[in-house]
Parts: sequence; C-alpha cells; structure tokens
Amino acid sequence: MRSLGVSLLLIAGASAIVDKFNNNLVFRSPFFDEPQFGHDTVALSRRTLQFTKRDQVPAGGFKDEKYPGFYVSDLSNAPFIWSSGVNFTHSVASGDPYDTSVILWTRAVPLPSSSGQLPDQSVPVCVSYKVFAESDLSGKPVDSGEAFTSYDVDWTVKVEATRLKADTKYYFQFTDCANPSVSSPVGSTRTVASSNTPADKVNGGKPMTLAVFSCSQYQAGWFNAYGYAAQNTTADIFIHLGDYIYESVGNGAKIGRAVEGRELATIHDYRQRLGQYRSDPDLQYAHQIAPWIVVWDDHEIANNAWKAGTSNSNDTAQGCTFSPSGACFTDRKLAGTRAYHEWMPIRQLDAKDQLRIWRNFQVGKLFDLSMLDTRQYERDITDLTYNRAVIDTLKDVPQRSLMGANQERWLLDTLSKSKNRRAVWRIIGQQIVFTQVVNLSGGINLDAWDGYRANRNRILDHLYNNQISNTIVLAGDSHANWVSDLAHANDTVNYDSATGRGAIGVEFAGTGVTSSSGTFTKGNLTDSMAVSAQYVNKNIDLQWNEGFFRGFFTLTLDSSALNATYYSMRNVTYRNLDAFASANFSVKAGENRISRPVAGGKVLSGALKYPAN
Repeated sequence: MRSLGVSLLLIAGASAIVDKFNNNLVFRSPFFDEPQFGHDTVALSRRTLQFTKRDQVPAGGFKDEKYPGFYVSDLSNAPFIWSSGVNFTHSVASGDPYDTSVILWTRAVPLPSSSGQLPDQSVPVCVSYKVFAESDLSGKPVDSGEAFTSYDVDWTVKVEATRLKADTKYYFQFTDCANPSVSSPVGSTRTVASSNTPADKVNGGKPMTLAVFSCSQYQAGWFNAYGYAAQNTTADIFIHLGDYIYESVGNGAKIGRAVEGRELATIHDYRQRLGQYRSDPDLQYAHQIAPWIVVWDDHEIANNAWKAGTSNSNDTAQGCTFSPSGACFTDRKLAGTRAYHEWMPIRQLDAKDQLRIWRNFQVGKLFDLSMLDTRQYERDITDLTYNRAVIDTLKDVPQRSLMGANQERWLLDTLSKSKNRRAVWRIIGQQIVFTQVVNLSGGINLDAWDGYRANRNRILDHLYNNQISNTIVLAGDSHANWVSDLAHANDTVNYDSATGRGAIGVEFAGTGVTSSSGTFTKGNLTDSMAVSAQYVNKNIDLQWNEGFFRGFFTLTLDSSALNATYYSMRNVTYRNLDAFASANFSVKAGENRISRPVAGGKVLSGALKYPAN
C-alpha cells in the first residue's frame, strides 16, 4: 500500500505540473472553457505524472526501462521533463503590451536523445523565462517563471510577464529548465503608459511611433519591409492588420520562396505554414525587438472568409462544400484559429467568446488603439465572386454587418469612452479599406466596407453626432496605399475635398509587405502613377493613392499632431533593405482632416489629388 507521504508527494507533483501547463497560455486558448476544443491541462498533467510513479515503487518489482529523466527529485517543483536538450527554433516574440504586463512567446522543440529518441506525448518540455530591466540581463529579474509545452501545441510557449512598470522597456530570455545553459535569443519589449498618464508625459514625453503592416504573402516576395522597419525606424510597437499568412500555395520557387505543404486545411497545415513564415530572418528580428499588436484578416483561414464560409469552402444546410484543401469551412476555421493563437503573441480576452480578438489598448491619455475583426467574427456573407450580383443588391441593406452587433456596440462605446476620458487620438486598426473607392470601371469592392454601407454610415454618424474628434482609421487588405479624409460617401455638401472642411477623421490604408497589387503593377512606374491619378480623380475623399511598391507605413504621434510616413521597398524579389520614404502626411489634433497642402504637395510615387505646381 502506498504511504500517505508518497501520496501527498504525488498530489503536490500533480499540482505543480498543472500549474506549469496553465502557465503556458497556449494550452488555454482560444478555447478556455471548452475542453472538447481546447486542452485539458489536468488530463495532460496526469499523463505526465505517470512517469513519476517509477520513483515510488520498490526497485525489486520494477522493470528498469529507459525513461525520461528528471531534473531534481522534488516532484513538487520539478516534474518529469525532457532532459536531452531543446532548440528555440523561431527565436522569441512579444505582444499585446499593457501598462503592467506583456505576452512573451517562443517555441522550444526537443532535440533527440543520445540514442536518437524523441519524447512521446507524455513528456513535456519545460522552459523558464526571465525579464530584466537591463539589456545585458544583469541584476535581479523583474519577473520570472516556468511553463510546459508539448507536441499538443506544436511546442509553442506563450506566457504573461507581470509586475512590470508602465511605459518601460524590458529584455527577456527563455531557457531550458533541464539545462539552463541552453537559451533563446534575447528579446526586447515594452509596456505602455497607464491610462491616466497625461498625453504629454507618455513615452517619457517623446513622440510614439507605430509601424503598420498587412498582407505578407511568403511566395510573393521577401519580407524586406519587416527588416527595414526593425533596423531603420524607431518604431515602439509593430501593428499587423491581417493576412499575416496565406493559405494558398502558389509558386515562389523562382525567388527562393516556395511554400511547403498544400492549401491549408488541417491543424498540421496551418502550423507548418506559420512555422515557415516565422523562419524568415527579417520577420523573426522584427518580432524579437518590439511588441506586436495583431489581428487576422481572411487568409489566416482562407480567401474572402466570412462567418460561415470562404470563396472555396462553405457550410450549407445540406452539409459542407469541399474545397481543394479537402476540408469544409468549420474545420478549417477551428484549425486556423487554434494555430494562430499558438503562434502569435496575442491575448485571449473573453473565455466565453472564443473567436473574439477585437480589443482596445489605452496608451495614457495620448491614444486609444481599437483593433477590430471585420472578417472572421460575425461578418455577413461577402463577395465570393460567383455571388457578386446578389451581393451588389445587398450592399445597402440596413441590417447588414461586417462586425456583428456585439462588436459594433463595443466599438461605438469604446470611441465614446475614449473621448470622455479625454484621450487625444482614437486609432482604429482593422482589415479593409473604409472609405468609398470607385474603381476605374465605375464599380466598387463589395468585399470591403463598400459592400456594407449601412454599417459604415452608423460608425460615421456616431462620430459626427457625438463630435468625436481625432479618429484615425487604419486599413490593409487592398495591397495598395490610400490616404483619405473621413466623410460620408459622395457628400459634396458638408465635405470640401480641397480643404478637408467637414471631415471627421482620416484613413491611412497601406500596401502589402509582399502581396501583389494587380492593376498597379501591370506596367512600369509611370503607368502605375497614371492609374493612381485616375483613382484620386474619381474619388472625392481620396487624397493620395499609390500601388506600385510593396512596403509599410509608420504613425508618429504626440498630443499636438500625428505624422504618417509611407515606406516603399524597391525590390522584394531578393532580401535587401533598399527602401525610400514615398510620402509624408500630417494631421493636427482637432482638425479631423489631412493637413493642407496634402503631403506638402509632393510625393515620390503615386498621385496626389492636389499636387504642388
């Protein structure tokens, strides 16, 4: 009969194991309270604890087979773990900074033992993490802890570093619990100012810079924009508006960027694709040096996703319509969602709302950053090509929504609260172009806000009716650059395009990191600029358009002004840092429009509505 002391030891060991599984937030997201979809950490700990029993039985009655080693004999603080080494295969990352905490991420893959064996499913890898105030990791750690990972979550680790000071830079590193000499690269991150910090005191009184990205297709080019931003700007936070990965295969072999696997369908597929993207050295370095705030668009699951389908996989009353990937939409969405939460340094906010990634960050009284999900959450049916004529008849239906009622109410309430707490700026990070854009054939993109006009009008009405100033909308998705005043579509009575009078804010929409822009790249630069000139002439609110170059933009803001700089990468067919600033825009606090002359009347690519003579 097992002694009481041994039983208590096993109980203590089980509790410690559960804690270390729970410390890794990946095991609990995105389905905290849904064991059938998530990971039961109690069950995982029992599976691991089976190996501890060999230390609690008489040696004479035990078959002494090879087993996973342990790191000390006290099971309450060091349960059985893999002790043959780990490889931090994808460096480190951080994200979702608050004033006292930030998410830290890594991936710790077990190395084979001396006999060539790898751990079975019962054996976790243990990693420790430490956070320091100094770049050389000297002094006492500000925060530290241990967490388990396993094959169940693709060996990813996501922990929350806490007890941090607001508006402060930190440095962090992961190590192998079983061999502390094996460590990850050192990452740098930061917290943001507490919500009541005066705007002119945020970031130590210096302007704060956000680098904004979207649409990074691996096979379409090298991720030079990430590298340039990381090495040649002073960005405090990196923002990604979606299409971080693409589900398609394509052919990037001619530039050394062929993707692995097939069109994404299963959890293995999505993990493999995320892993390949994160192997890019420029993307790794950009994640290593600063915290990221991210949302998904459609390609994190599949093209033109909406709440019940995509362009090639839809669930119907009769069952699934199968895609070339071999999976129906519900399965793909579950697999893609889980893999995204494993691989991205993002928080899970609501245990009862598993798909919610829309969230708000209060950065002192300088700005609120509201990150939306206009794609996966509750988006009504979109343009799937074959149904375009039908969708065109629905674009003005009052109940039609990009966001779902819950998210829309939350956004409007967040905007009002931001004004009431006297934040200077309200920045809305979301996926698709908000302002109306009439294309060269006279049509509109029904997959953007133009296909959901009533939803757009409700947001604009809320801003106008409540006199909410200094709203900046960010957008990606289109693979081109668009800078516009925010006003109701086709309103030439209340809005003056020449002066910006009557606008209620500004939209900055960015091109892709690599994804092609189609119409704009069919000729040379001169041809592309001619296309842009047609766009700005056809659209009242649009002040600048450019689509020839791939790149990103930055926002630098303080309590008096916001400045946007658009960066163009000269060539993405090979790895390089050759780029230039193609245009600069300014918005003065309280003016709710782009400062005139727009971009100083001169840009290096694209077309302005009112260029300088």
